[in-house]
Amino acid sequence: MSWFPRKISLKTRFMVATGAVVFALMVIIIVLVGHRSSRSIKQEVEVRGFAVAHSIAAVSTQALVTYNYITLEQHAEQASQGADIVYVIILDKEKKVATFSGHSGWQGKYLDDAVNRKALAANTAVIQSVLWEETGERVMDIAVPVFIPGSEMKWGTVRVGLSLERMYWQIRRTQLVLVGIGTVALILGLVGAQVMAGRITKPLGQVVEATIAAAGGDLGQQLDIHTRDEVEDLANSFNTMVNEILSQRGQLEQRLDEILELKSYNDMILASMTNGLITLDLEERVVSVNGTAESILGLEGRHWQGTSFRNLWPEDNPFVRMLEKCLHTQTPCRNQEISLDTGEGEQRTLMINTSFLEDGREEKMGVLVVINDITELKVLEARMRQSDRLAALGTLSAGLAHEIRNPLSAIKTFVQLLPRKLSNPAFFDKFQLTVPRELNRINDLIEDLLELARPPKLKFKMTTLGDCLTQVADLYRDKLEEAGITFEIRQEGVLPEIWGDQEHLVRAFSNLIMNAQQAMVDGGTLIIEVGPLEGGVMLQFKDTGVGMDQTTKDNIFDPFFTTKDSGTGLGLAMTHKIIEEHGGDIQVESSVGQGTTFTLTLPDVQG
Repeated sequence: MSWFPRKISLKTRFMVATGAVVFALMVIIIVLVGHRSSRSIKQEVEVRGFAVAHSIAAVSTQALVTYNYITLEQHAEQASQGADIVYVIILDKEKKVATFSGHSGWQGKYLDDAVNRKALAANTAVIQSVLWEETGERVMDIAVPVFIPGSEMKWGTVRVGLSLERMYWQIRRTQLVLVGIGTVALILGLVGAQVMAGRITKPLGQVVEATIAAAGGDLGQQLDIHTRDEVEDLANSFNTMVNEILSQRGQLEQRLDEILELKSYNDMILASMTNGLITLDLEERVVSVNGTAESILGLEGRHWQGTSFRNLWPEDNPFVRMLEKCLHTQTPCRNQEISLDTGEGEQRTLMINTSFLEDGREEKMGVLVVINDITELKVLEARMRQSDRLAALGTLSAGLAHEIRNPLSAIKTFVQLLPRKLSNPAFFDKFQLTVPRELNRINDLIEDLLELARPPKLKFKMTTLGDCLTQVADLYRDKLEEAGITFEIRQEGVLPEIWGDQEHLVRAFSNLIMNAQQAMVDGGTLIIEVGPLEGGVMLQFKDTGVGMDQTTKDNIFDPFFTTKDSGTGLGLAMTHKIIEEHGGDIQVESSVGQGTTFTLTLPDVQG
């Protein structure tokens, strides 16, 4: 385990950094100043040594020339009395010792050491550092050659040995002074660093403490720092930030309250809905179910949250199959009716609608299932259909009775007159003409009713509506022109082929054209517009006839309903049936005096 602390305060870092900088500066200063001082002291010693050596050489020149060793010895002894002078050696022309201060016995000897050899060989002043063995001192040996003025002959050499101990002592004293000054400067620097660090880190510490408190949720922090520097700017920025956060938090809390209130309101709406509502995620897990859906699907008291819908009902459940299809095809279901067994022997009819939930990036995030229990509606519809069938049966019976009554009356009249006028040839001829005609009329009426009632025998094949309209136009164009009716077929775009029975379609279109002709007694215009429609074809039969009121429009496709003096009222009923058998739809728009428009839509080959 490391003994280094995990956290080092900013103040400590600042002091360490400042101390390191001051220490480095002081070391550099001490080295530079010490080196310069040492060099100055050494230069001073060298200058003094040269001065002594040249002085001795100047006064000893005559004595060397005359070999006056007594005078040379006096000069040497006198010079050796000077401060820091360890020895004075004068060498004669023959490189022998003429005099050696303090060593009179060395006179006339050769000195065979490296320092002396170098001094004798030089024709200029030579400086050498040596260790004087007699005293153990470090000595600067300065050798100066002696020449006679006006001659290049070397008459001797003067060697002066200066002690370097005092020089080194001065250097050490200078270094100690510098170290002392550096130590004092370092201490003062650390004290100043501590003061400055305290000035900086104290307000920074306040900022840190306030930041930690704010991070912990205490936003009631306000810093009062006046340092007139960046720390004051930082404190002011912190105060601004805290105030902004408080403002934002207030807004967020307000928004949260609004969201919670809205959620509560939505939950209340969902709980009060009469429709069932279920949401699933893309992993097929149930996310939410309102109370109505729980009741309809038998989920009350069961754990459904986060459970796959496949685990809530059997695999053959129609609701499960419908959801599987929706998720597998990734397409919503619209008005899907299913019959669901409640488990109590009761069948319920449900209307299911699904849609995909999307996020803000329009990516699917789940499925919304809306369930509408239409069981009672289906019962009501069945009752209404029964009432409609009874009403239609009554209308049909009344119309049938009306249509049969006239031919039956004619037949009854002839039958009643038959016994009395059997021998009358004119009556018999009229009888043979009228009775079979009225019987055929009744037979045709019954055939039309049977065709309307029984499943049609359609012969489907690929058919183009253009061919059907051409056939209709060829049949009725002349008849319409004779009635003063302008007839026109307008086609837009390319018509797709449809799967249909051309003969029955021509019959349906013919009924519409005849209906239009009968509505335009004084002439007018009939326009057939046809064009492609998404997934099929659309046709419009527009006439400028007398139009229809609302009652007529509501009953126009009922059997035996007619506003004309002649006719059975079965033509438009048959037309309606033919269009429905082709999977299409027919609608009518009309106003009294404004003409009538029949709009037909037929699916294409895929229909």
